[in-house]
Amino acid sequence: MIDLHFHSTYSDGKFSVPELAELIKKNGLKYCALTDHDTIAGVSELKKYLQEDSIIVIPGVELTALYGENEIHILIYDFDVKTVSEVLKERNELVKKQKVKEMQKAISLFRKEGLRMDDNLKPDEKKPVGYTVAMNICQNQSNLDLLFKRHGKILSPDDIYFNYQAPSKSCAVSRSGVSVKWILDKLQDNSTDFIIAHPFLRVSVATNPLSENDIYSLLDIGLTGVEIYHDKTTNQQIQSLIKIANEKNLYYTGGSDFHGRKNDIGIGMYGIGLEVPKFKISNYELI
Repeated sequence: MIDLHFHSTYSDGKFSVPELAELIKKNGLKYCALTDHDTIAGVSELKKYLQEDSIIVIPGVELTALYGENEIHILIYDFDVKTVSEVLKERNELVKKQKVKEMQKAISLFRKEGLRMDDNLKPDEKKPVGYTVAMNICQNQSNLDLLFKRHGKILSPDDIYFNYQAPSKSCAVSRSGVSVKWILDKLQDNSTDFIIAHPFLRVSVATNPLSENDIYSLLDIGLTGVEIYHDKTTNQQIQSLIKIANEKNLYYTGGSDFHGRKNDIGIGMYGIGLEVPKFKISNYELI
């Protein structure tokens, strides 16, 4: 079995690295890669817990990147942990500073709309600024009353995004982050595996799923493959990705995207009863 996409408590997963290691052994994986969001803190730990087993642990990470007005996830594999750790430190410090400015601007715009915001509200390292702001708005009853009067219903955080934060709306603010090019410039000398994660799946309510044209454009920029097998990717989309991978001679991967949530597909699976069948990256493959 194979799983090149799952998460731990170092990002937004519910299971610790030791708990994941036990699941990996129990499910009989041959290849695995922990791909936490924007951190590789658990990679060496997972290797340590599986070092006495015949399981190949490939270093991995799922990076968030800006692609024009959109946002995507890029799976990166098989790198020197120490070197990439330094790049991620630079990336995360840059984004942290951007988020402070993004939040200040968002708060100012929402206050102009007559909504109340906590004076001590700060960005959350693991969540988009827009989500943090929307949640704060929803926690204030006077805001809910005002929004109900304006819109005729109680607004959820998603509703707040579509009515106020989406592009061209009154409280729209450019999202913090680094570009796809920034990631490639920083990491191309350390890895040759830059995989578009779940290409047809939007990564948040504030983003759009990629089209086939987007996929081709990202490959032209320098990304090297696609994640074909994923629980939220339909059979038709899987066939489209297989066609693109064959046509462009791409690397390709698959994984459960396991977070440990109630309805998650298990480690090594990409659908009910469907094991990830194969993968191919620069230095590893199972076909």
